[in-house]
Amino acid sequence: MKGVAEVPTQATFAPARTNLLEQGFCVVDGRLPKGKIEYLSDWSDKWLESMDRPARWKYQGSDIHVIGVRNSAKRYANYPKDEVVDFLIEHPRDILKEIGLGDFKSGGAFQIISKPPGAPALYWHQDWARWDDPLSLSPWPQQIFLNWYLSSTTLENGCLRVIPGSHLKRLDIHEHLVPPHEGGGYDVEETNEWMFHDHPLAVDVPVETGDLVIADARLLHGTRPNQSNLRRTVLLGWYFRMNQDVPQDWDGPVPNEIRDRDPDTPFVFNRRPGHYLK
Repeated sequence: MKGVAEVPTQATFAPARTNLLEQGFCVVDGRLPKGKIEYLSDWSDKWLESMDRPARWKYQGSDIHVIGVRNSAKRYANYPKDEVVDFLIEHPRDILKEIGLGDFKSGGAFQIISKPPGAPALYWHQDWARWDDPLSLSPWPQQIFLNWYLSSTTLENGCLRVIPGSHLKRLDIHEHLVPPHEGGGYDVEETNEWMFHDHPLAVDVPVETGDLVIADARLLHGTRPNQSNLRRTVLLGWYFRMNQDVPQDWDGPVPNEIRDRDPDTPFVFNRRPGHYLK
């Protein structure tokens, strides 16, 4: 598995769904209108140039949150609004439907994440925060992220790295990772053996400009360092499955823990995988 992911950009979406379910991610044609990449690049550059770069952004590069005007969430009420985010939220709806993700809804915000030249790698992490819930066992995704890359990515400029299948299977590395970002990731050292481990199952995911990466929140992922002389920017949005029941079109096996799950199970924020990751 080690090397570059053999997951081509999909023009049709049945293979993309299979990749998402089995490997935890897929790459699809983002179907962006002509000139939209250049427009989004200029837009994101203006945001990046208007913001200071705090020390906690060392590994992510930047982490600017912007919400939509038509699509916003109460929990992000203090974030700046911009109609460009409405486009980013609304444009992939048909793509998601074709992949069988039509019951997902945007959280209302997009993040501008940009690695400047010389920026270090982003450490291994996953972003699922419901590890105490039997939903953690779901063979279908409950939470996904969408990455719009505004330039082609390579091993040199900080492409995405993933460990395929790590959204469903416990690996040795899970036992050693510090929770990401504000959970401790901001403060890890670049010499941390596990957070930057060259795992034997890891693959690089270089993409072309305009490609859309869709991934399960439970997938272990990180990035290469940016060793180029240009900034590398991605626009990241979170989408959530609004129904916690078994998807209506699901014809695969369903874990007993999910069948027996109390529908009133409360949300408890926990980013450390527990016994539901087997």
